[in-house]
Amino acid sequence: MIRKVMTAWLVCVLLFAFSPFTTHSSEGQTSFQNPYYKAAWDAKGQLRITDAGGKEILRSVQYVAEYGDIYNLLVPQLPAGTSKIKLDAPPAIPVGSMIQIRSESFAGRLNAPLVHQAKVTSVQGNELAFSPPVSKPIDTNMFIRREHTIVRQYQKTAVLTEQKPDGLLVKVIGDTPAAQVETNYLLRQNSPVVDVEVKTTYKRQIKVFREALTLSFAPKVSEVYRKNRKVDTHSFQKQYWLDREGVRFGQGKQSAFLYHTPHVSSLELNTVQNQLVVNLDHMGDHRYVEETVGKQVGKVRHASEYKPQEQRINTFSLIVGFQPSLMPRLMNQPHGFLATHVWTEHADEQSLASNRAAYYGSEKIASPDKAMGGFVKYKIPVTKSVFYSNPYYRLQQPMNVALHENQEFLQFLKDLHKRGIEIGLHTAYPFDLHLYRDVAENILAFMKNEFHSVTWIDHGYVKYSFGFQGLDIKTPYYIADLWQKYDTRYFWHYSSEDVTNVNQAFDLLQTRNGDSRRTPLYWAHPTVTGPFYSWAAAIVPENTMYRYNEQNLLQLINDRGVFISHAYIARIPQGKAAGKILKRDQKGALVIQPSFDQLLKKMASLRDQQKLYLTTVRDLMKYWLALEQVRMEYDANGTVRVYNDGPAKISGLSMAVRGAEVYVNGKKPPQKKDQGDLIFWFDLEPHAHAVIARSAAASMPKAAGTTTPASTTAPAKTTPAVNR
Repeated sequence: MIRKVMTAWLVCVLLFAFSPFTTHSSEGQTSFQNPYYKAAWDAKGQLRITDAGGKEILRSVQYVAEYGDIYNLLVPQLPAGTSKIKLDAPPAIPVGSMIQIRSESFAGRLNAPLVHQAKVTSVQGNELAFSPPVSKPIDTNMFIRREHTIVRQYQKTAVLTEQKPDGLLVKVIGDTPAAQVETNYLLRQNSPVVDVEVKTTYKRQIKVFREALTLSFAPKVSEVYRKNRKVDTHSFQKQYWLDREGVRFGQGKQSAFLYHTPHVSSLELNTVQNQLVVNLDHMGDHRYVEETVGKQVGKVRHASEYKPQEQRINTFSLIVGFQPSLMPRLMNQPHGFLATHVWTEHADEQSLASNRAAYYGSEKIASPDKAMGGFVKYKIPVTKSVFYSNPYYRLQQPMNVALHENQEFLQFLKDLHKRGIEIGLHTAYPFDLHLYRDVAENILAFMKNEFHSVTWIDHGYVKYSFGFQGLDIKTPYYIADLWQKYDTRYFWHYSSEDVTNVNQAFDLLQTRNGDSRRTPLYWAHPTVTGPFYSWAAAIVPENTMYRYNEQNLLQLINDRGVFISHAYIARIPQGKAAGKILKRDQKGALVIQPSFDQLLKKMASLRDQQKLYLTTVRDLMKYWLALEQVRMEYDANGTVRVYNDGPAKISGLSMAVRGAEVYVNGKKPPQKKDQGDLIFWFDLEPHAHAVIARSAAASMPKAAGTTTPASTTAPAKTTPAVNR
């Protein structure tokens, strides 16, 4: 009996000794080795990774966090010379402290906030005095951001290990004054992938300004996967905001990369210091101001707001010691298009006549089949917002037409809907009238049944809007549960336009100005706005329509940009015979302005050349959210597996790669060349995968997992929504 036990023990020892991976634990040290890399953690949880030959790749992983309070000013503007302000709460700011008065709302101020820096001279209740006084006027949603907790290292750390059938799980549990942070590293015996999961559990009520992991690498940056889906391989910029794309450091076996990280807040890259910042949460990535008085005074709520014991989970994968020979990148638009444009229309000051002029070419045309110009003529989709009802509407005063009072207008909208125009609400009424709950439910049900509406565009100061009190369950204007019930999920509100304006850039990504700007195209706030998404846009007043010229359109395409336009397409020209979009003919009838009609014709031509993707918010958001369900595996034989873990088919999934040709599942997909890239596209069914390779034979589907050394983790929810 003893001999049998000893024999079994010896077999286990021999199997462990000659297995493809090794682990070692001693006092203060945990290590792991496989054919691709060696990883080691010290007693403080600090990670260092080398290649199989011992050359350093990852030097350190540092956790950083910043928490604090936001104090909002209660006035729409501060004139020059102001030295005393009133805040929405008594500020816990000591006399002598330095403060910044910030305004980050609208017109691109997110990346260039209006800031006045001063020293606090007195605090009395809600009033704060400072010096020097404001030197120039500041306006719109002003606030003071005050950091009270800054974390640069854990107070205490525990490192735990758990043997897995094919590898090792290392848990680094760190304590901070605000949270417990558990970072789980899953290491596999025959894979270069390090799967990282970060669980943050909060100890107290807190506002998160930033939480991040800073990864420092020994090899230099070798490829940057930019937010516009281009790739940089030399002449690197000093700083990049990568959205959630990626980067590679080094070459061959002494390399590390990550790509496509939908379950973190964003990535930032410092190429001079070889540092990658993985933002687990960053207040600049999800913008929301709860307006209180007009659109200029509100509560800035960009920061995530957590309560004790609430938790957030982030995941990403780092691939070490292995460089794929094929590196496909996901494009921002499907079907091989190079850039995206979306027209979104606000419904202000329209009539049935002006709508027919904008969409059909003339107010005299009542049928889309007879369109002589306009959006219908050129088959250009629009995300069109409408008013459901206008109690003050009269045929003799046709301004602010609404579908409830004008059955011809309702039929017009039905005709547009059949032709791919997206119809959504610009709130229910053109004025701030009380929206009774049963009326709101009937309206949302009608819009869903008639138009399958999923998009909402706020209108002015209306209390039940998304950017005002529509999300606040403590007010009589709360309708968020009805939005969710009737599947209204994509929202424009004033914070949608913090990123840029048309005079700054004809591209929301703004890569003409470098890649350092933070430019999220869409976001879901982790805690404040529930299950809803916001999308970015840029306002285009009529006097800036000159920005829609051929040069800017071609530049947008060259930069692989995205532009979502906030426009007033069917607004009646006031006090004059013509505007930039509509004009009156010799008989006084509204017709489309010929120059604008030519613009639409040019955009349609660029679409037909498969350069400019003309779409709606609904279809673009559907595609972007589908990309969050995509993951990739990189095989040792040079193939790449692309998985659709989502419940819906992805039509025209578009990717870019460096190379002469590419095959998908043994067939050559539609593909074209652009600026050194080969762009190709294909359909991917739900819960299916495709094999991409440089040859037809190599791309023939095989059983999943047969030759896969490197795979990204399956999608997981980044941040469970916390409803308030």
